[in-house]
Amino acid sequence: MIKLTRRTLLVGTSALVAAGTVSFRALAASRTYHALLVACTDYPNLPQKNWLIGPKNDAGLVRDYLLKNTPDPVKFSAENVILLAKDVEGANGPPTHAAIKAALADLAGKVQRDDFVYLHLSGHGAQQPQAKAGDETDGLDEIFLPSDIDKWINREEGVPNALVDNEVGAALDAIRDKGAFVWVVFDCCHSGTATRAAEVDDELERKVEFADLVGGDDAARAAAVKAYDDISASASRGFDENGGRKPAFNLTPTGAEPIARGKLVAFYAAQTVETTPEMPLPKGTPDAPRFGLFTFTILSKLAENPNVTYRQLGQAVLQQYSADGRTRPTPLFEGELDARVFGTDKTDAVMQWPIAVKDGDAAIGAGLLQGLTPGSKLAILPSALSKLSDAVGYLEVKSAKNLESQLAPVEFDGKPALAPTAVPAGAYARVAELAVDYKLLVAKPAPTAGLEKETELVNSVLDELVAKPKSGFHIALVEPGKSADLRLAVLREKSMDGAAANASDEPALWFLPASGDISLKDGSKPPRIVIHHDKLAENTAKTLTTIFRATGLSRLAAASDYRPDEVSVQFLIKRQDSDVLEPIESSTVPRVSPGDQVHIAAKNGSDELVDINVLYIGSDYSITHIVAERLAPINEQADQGLKEGLLAFTDTSFGMERMIAVLTEAPPQSEKEDLSFLAQEGVRAVTRAASGTPGFSDMLADIGMAPATRSVMRLADKSGPKGAVMIFPMETVPRA
Repeated sequence: MIKLTRRTLLVGTSALVAAGTVSFRALAASRTYHALLVACTDYPNLPQKNWLIGPKNDAGLVRDYLLKNTPDPVKFSAENVILLAKDVEGANGPPTHAAIKAALADLAGKVQRDDFVYLHLSGHGAQQPQAKAGDETDGLDEIFLPSDIDKWINREEGVPNALVDNEVGAALDAIRDKGAFVWVVFDCCHSGTATRAAEVDDELERKVEFADLVGGDDAARAAAVKAYDDISASASRGFDENGGRKPAFNLTPTGAEPIARGKLVAFYAAQTVETTPEMPLPKGTPDAPRFGLFTFTILSKLAENPNVTYRQLGQAVLQQYSADGRTRPTPLFEGELDARVFGTDKTDAVMQWPIAVKDGDAAIGAGLLQGLTPGSKLAILPSALSKLSDAVGYLEVKSAKNLESQLAPVEFDGKPALAPTAVPAGAYARVAELAVDYKLLVAKPAPTAGLEKETELVNSVLDELVAKPKSGFHIALVEPGKSADLRLAVLREKSMDGAAANASDEPALWFLPASGDISLKDGSKPPRIVIHHDKLAENTAKTLTTIFRATGLSRLAAASDYRPDEVSVQFLIKRQDSDVLEPIESSTVPRVSPGDQVHIAAKNGSDELVDINVLYIGSDYSITHIVAERLAPINEQADQGLKEGLLAFTDTSFGMERMIAVLTEAPPQSEKEDLSFLAQEGVRAVTRAASGTPGFSDMLADIGMAPATRSVMRLADKSGPKGAVMIFPMETVPRA
C-alpha cells in the first residue's frame, strides 16, 4: 500500500530533458542487415512433455517481418537471413549446437563495420551448476538448449551441447569486434518459483527443470539434483549485489570498451527466476497458432510503431503485459537502449499501407500485428502524403492474419461505399479510428477438492453478475483453463505453498492473473474475498469493478496519441535515508520498499493546455487517485511545469504495482479533467457527449460506463483533444 505525501514545487531548469538521438538514415541505407533466427521445438533426448510448438512459429513470423515489414531504408535481404529450425519452409538447417555456433562464427567472419545483426533465440532455457567455481554470483550457469542437447553427467561437462551464457557472450563479442551493431532477443526462461493455482490449458512454459536434464543411475541423479537444489537455496537468485534485476545472459560490459567495438542491445523474456510462456496468439483469434508471448508482443508493438528506440519498445512491451493482466514474467532490456530500432530515422509513424486490388478484392500488407481486426475502419487516401480529410472512401477489415488483411469498401463517416474498381491507383489505406476493447475474459474457478459447494456458489454468483445490466464492469465468462485475462480459484490460504503459520483456513475466492500463478513470496498476495453467502455477490461485484477499471486504464495505453517530445513525464524514486532522486527508466521494473517515495516531474512541450492525472494501481487492483493538474505550455511561461513528491510506500501489501499518468489535451475554457471517479466505490454516472467526434476523454469515461462494445476514438487531421496513458510498473517488496 501507499500513503500520499504530495509536495508541489516549481520545476526549474533541471527538469526532465529528453535524451538526444542520432539520425541513422544515411547509415541505414548503406549498411548490410543480417539476421540469425534459432527455433528449437523438438528435443529427442528429453521427455516429450518438454517439446515445444511455438519457436518455429516465432522464427517464421520474425522472418516475414524482417523481409516484408521493416521501414525504409532498412532492408533485410533473404540471403542474409539465416533460419535454423525444424519443419519450417526455407530453413537453412536444424538448430543444433554445431549449427548455431557455425552460424555465429560465419557472421563474425563476414560482417563489416556499421553492419546490423539481429539474433533471435526461441526455445527452452535452463540452469545448471556452474562448471567454473566463482564464475557466477549465484553459482549457476544460465543455458540455452539447442535441439541436440544430451543429459547432464557431471559438473565439469555440464549439459552436453548446451549454449552457456559465457559462450553466447564470446560469440557476440566476436561479431561486435568487427564494429557491427547487435540486437539479440532471448525468448526463453531458466527457472521459476511461482505456483500455478488455476489451471491454464493453452500455455506452455519455455523452461526445463534441472531434474529432466540429468542422466545416470538413480543415485547419480539424486546427488546431482540435490547439489543443484542446495546451490539454488543458498543463492540470491534473480538479483545482483545491489538488488537490481539480473539478466539471464551477462552480455553487456560493466567497464570501458574499445571505441571500435559495435554496440549491443539485449532483450530477455524473463529474469532468471521466472518462466515465460508460449500460447495461441493473438488472443481470442480462432485457430490461432502458438507463439512465444515475448516474441509476439515485441513484433506487434514494433509493427504498430516501427520508428521507436529500444527503450520505447521495451516500455511498450511492459505496457502491453499490464494491459493483458500479466504480473509475470518481468522482461528485461539492457544495452544501447536509446538507439533507434534497426537504426531507423526519428519520424512520426503513420499507420498506413498501399492498397492492392486484384480481381475485385482489396488487401494490405498489415494485419493483427498492427492491431487491425475484423471491423477496423481505414480511410482510402489518394497518396501516402494525403490528409485524412482527403479520404475518397473507407474500407473495413473483413479478415486478418498477422501481416495481411482482406478489406471491403464500407459506408462510413458520410461517404458511400466505393466499388473496388474505383479505388485510385497508388492509393493508401490509413487507420481512421482507434478502438479499445475493455471486456475482461474471466475464467471460472475449477472444482477444488473439499470446496465443491463453495465453487458452485461462486459460479452461480458469476452467472448472475454477468446477466445484470449496468454492473459497472463488462466481463465474459469462459470455462476453467481457457484463454482469459483473469482467472478465479476457490482455495484455503492455509493449504497453499509458502503460507504463513497464521494463514486463514476459510474458503476464499482468489483473483489471479492470466498465468494462473499465485505466490506468497516477499509478502505478496493476490486479491481475495472470504466466501460468505450473504456478501459474496456484493463483494465479487466490487472487486470485479476495481479490476475492470485498472485493466481498462492499462489497455487505454494503446490509444495514446501524444509524442514523447510534446509532453514529458518522469517518475523518480527517493530511497529511504537518501536525498537522491533516481529516475525510473521506462523500460525497467524497479523494486521499491516501505519508506521509499515516488516523485514526478512533468512538462508540457505542446502548444495546448494539457491535464495530467496520476493514479496508483496496487497489487490488489486498488486505484488511488493522487493528483489532477493542468499544465500550461512551457513556451507561455518559463520553467512552467509540475514537480511533486507523490507518495510513500507502506508495509501493508506487496507485489507488482503500477504508476499511471493520464494526459488529456484541454480545450480552451474547459473544466480540468479529473479522474478521481475511478478510485470511488461506485460507478460515476457518466455519459458520452451526444454529438461530435469521439475523443480520448470519451474513452476514459467508458471505463466508468463499462460499455458492451469497443470504445472508439475517431482520428482526423485536426482531431478532438488528444490523450495518452503512460504506465510505469514497479514491484514492492519488504525491506531487507
